Amino acid sequence: MKPYESYMIISDLDGTIIPHGGCVSEANKQAIESFLAGGGHFGIATGRTPEAAAGYLGGVAITAPSVFFNGSMLYDWQHERVLVTKPLTAQGEPDLWPRFAALCLERFPKACIEVYTQDDCHIISNPANDDPRLPHEHYRYCHSDLAAVADVGKTPWLKFFVCADPADLCELEREAEAFGTAACSHHFYSEANYHEFVAKGVSKGSMFEAIRQMPEFSQTKIIALGDYLNDRELLEAADIGIASGNAHDELKALADFTGCRAEDDLIVWLLERFECLTAK
Repeated sequence: MKPYESYMIISDLDGTIIPHGGCVSEANKQAIESFLAGGGHFGIATGRTPEAAAGYLGGVAITAPSVFFNGSMLYDWQHERVLVTKPLTAQGEPDLWPRFAALCLERFPKACIEVYTQDDCHIISNPANDDPRLPHEHYRYCHSDLAAVADVGKTPWLKFFVCADPADLCELEREAEAFGTAACSHHFYSEANYHEFVAKGVSKGSMFEAIRQMPEFSQTKIIALGDYLNDRELLEAADIGIASGNAHDELKALADFTGCRAEDDLIVWLLERFECLTAK
């Protein structure tokens, strides 16, 4: 039996195996190759689209089902096939999310507001408000009128995203509570200036149930790596949860272990301590 045969690593990207603004290091790539050669499976869990994530991975082999849109999509990377999607729901009000988007456009005129569908990122706010990260991302996005994506029956929304000043995001949370979108969603901060809405019950960790139902992974132990509050459920749902050394303090508190900082090669750190980390 190979040393990693019954294990799968599912890792967040930014701040976990990729330093902010960087890419996967050669040391981490070699460690992933060693893990795969030893019988393990490697996948990712990210708020990004598959297309966007590919630009940061640079030759890293993804062999496990991977989580995108912060839990709204499970994707077979090797066969480029969507396995599961979980779009935003509206509790019998099909226009709830478009109406909420319209409210956000009115209440937060300086925000960058994005609607993610299975195939596209639609920026529905003023282009002058675009998040500075966008030109550096590795995926297509388009500026769209809200009306172009308002038919959620035809084009389901997987994620609703607002980039704004933290004070405005606090107000956004209050608006969501009053409007009813908070009650039918899971909403969270993925950065201090990013607030995201996905379907109720959806998180990076919620897709582990679907992975464990696959016959080839039914006996596989999942090791999850993360750094921020949107990785909470990822670590909780895993058999072993590891926070990076630069992770949010709340995530470190719930993790089984805290590893090195992202820039110090967390996959390398994990494999060097693999027997100890998996001994329990």
